[in-house]
Amino acid sequence: MFDSIAPRYDLLNHLLSFGVDRLWRRRLVAGVAAEGPSRILDVAAGTGDVAIALARRLPQARITGIDLSDEMLAVGRGKVARRGLDDRIGLVQGDAEKLPFSDGAFDAVTIGFGIRNFGSIEAGLAEAFRVLRRGGRLSILEFSTPRGRFFGPLYRFYFHRILPLVGRLVSRDKAAYTYLPESVDHFPDNLLFLRLMEQAGFTGCRARRQMRGIAYIYEGRKE
Repeated sequence: MFDSIAPRYDLLNHLLSFGVDRLWRRRLVAGVAAEGPSRILDVAAGTGDVAIALARRLPQARITGIDLSDEMLAVGRGKVARRGLDDRIGLVQGDAEKLPFSDGAFDAVTIGFGIRNFGSIEAGLAEAFRVLRRGGRLSILEFSTPRGRFFGPLYRFYFHRILPLVGRLVSRDKAAYTYLPESVDHFPDNLLFLRLMEQAGFTGCRARRQMRGIAYIYEGRKE
């Protein structure tokens, strides 16, 4: 499914979020950059937006991105090459639940809009914990379902009615943009997800709400 929408994935992200996805990624990256990590793993890297943003903020860092979709990575490699970042960003195909890296290999792990697609969230969190060095931080950006008497129903109408229609017309893939709201509906709420992070071993876990709860930035540390 992600292979089929890869050529239009970035366009649709920006279009359907009215460009707010860029702001959320900047906030994710800013939190990571504040600690100055030199070895970063971006899981579910997709077309490389988070990896590229990290490379720009952290000129000394080496970023590895991993994703299951070859076509998404192909788009990402083209973007990396055009920006002259080939020497600092490496994008590889692989499974987030079986990461091909040694224990403690990274100072930071990021996941931008990807963890809800894991077959097992628990397995993905356990792998992120394993490949982090002691003291390293996991930062996750993911969609949620906003509450509120007025905003909640308005957002759900857009997310379940308008977004799939526009996504289908632009991507020509009916399943992909029906899957998006369904996957968000089935993703744990912010309190439950924080508990999953703690169960995986992370400490100091917190959730930063974005735009009334449309998305959250989750952070936790391996002590």
